[in-house]
Amino acid sequence: MKRFDLELRVLLALTVVNGVAESSLITLLPEIRSDLGLSSLEAGLALAASTLAMIVVAMPVGNVANRFGTRALLVTASILIPVALIGQALASSLPLLISARFVFGISFGIIWVIAPARAAAGGRGASGTGPLIAASGLGWLLGPVVAGVVTDAVNWRVALVVLAALAVPLIPLLLRYAEPRLDGRRLESLRLRQAFGVVRGNRIIAGAVLVAALLGIVSGASGLLIPAAFADNGLSSGRIGLAFGLAAGVWIATAALVGRLRASAVGRRGVGIAVAVMAGAWLLPAFGLSTLSLLAFLLISTACRSSINALNYAVGVRASAGDTAPAVVGMLNLAWAVMALTTPLLVGLADGSAGIRAAFALTGVAAASVAVILLAPSVSRSARAAT
Repeated sequence: MKRFDLELRVLLALTVVNGVAESSLITLLPEIRSDLGLSSLEAGLALAASTLAMIVVAMPVGNVANRFGTRALLVTASILIPVALIGQALASSLPLLISARFVFGISFGIIWVIAPARAAAGGRGASGTGPLIAASGLGWLLGPVVAGVVTDAVNWRVALVVLAALAVPLIPLLLRYAEPRLDGRRLESLRLRQAFGVVRGNRIIAGAVLVAALLGIVSGASGLLIPAAFADNGLSSGRIGLAFGLAAGVWIATAALVGRLRASAVGRRGVGIAVAVMAGAWLLPAFGLSTLSLLAFLLISTACRSSINALNYAVGVRASAGDTAPAVVGMLNLAWAVMALTTPLLVGLADGSAGIRAAFALTGVAAASVAVILLAPSVSRSARAAT
């Protein structure tokens, strides 16, 4: 088996473990809140710490990867995952918990800047990013189950230690298989001003950054609106969890299908079509908040988000021509993280059924606006060629 194929498989394993570590906190949060005496706001701060870390590291990681290669960064990420999990397990106060979550967020940022760039390299495109997105969905499917079982049997601190132990074997694998360079040569880093110049000067990359920002909006809104709407309809935590479990299965299946698309189907227009479908899905709850409508919305929206993630990374990496791929992916993740961090604050202003329906509608309108921009005719022959 080629070394590149082996490295991709290790990256998929790293993405699964990262997803397990991230999603496990959702399951454990009620126990952690009770044990540490956290308010809803304090619990939200703990959750947001990893997204804040992404904002801090997204561009620096892309530049370091361009200049010095990806191997050391990936190994660092693999070490930080168990360290952060142990830190969360030992946390006895909110500052310690937030610090551990921030450390995890650094790992999260490193992985999601480098892994898409590596997965899409070598002409793979969506055939590499599709499995990567599917692997993240698998992590989100497994994490709550493993964490919940161990917590029920012992406690939440032991659950985090078990997850840390499961993550340790990835460290020697990355030491063995991670390539030191993205393409075998040293690349110049991009300063922030230069990075924005790349966005302004490349219509395809600018569109990918816009889509990443939209995905941040959708991610931030989903975490608050969907559980709240289900709960208002009288669904128990178990049934809400089942709905999200079904959505995780849809996420995995959709990303796997995207990974099998032909290269000609992966472009700006394909992303635009998926965004348009997602916009329609987000308008469904604006007209009715029945449980059946919400479930249909959740499954359709999840399928769209999964495909858009895989396609958008592939489009961004291809438009960078490989030379600045990690820095471009860093810009995508920076846009996502900024919106994912700020959107819940805005959505939280929605009060009651009317407010929730308005928030769904506004998110749908935002998605529709992005779809219109992406599907608009190219203004130049070079832009058409790049797609």
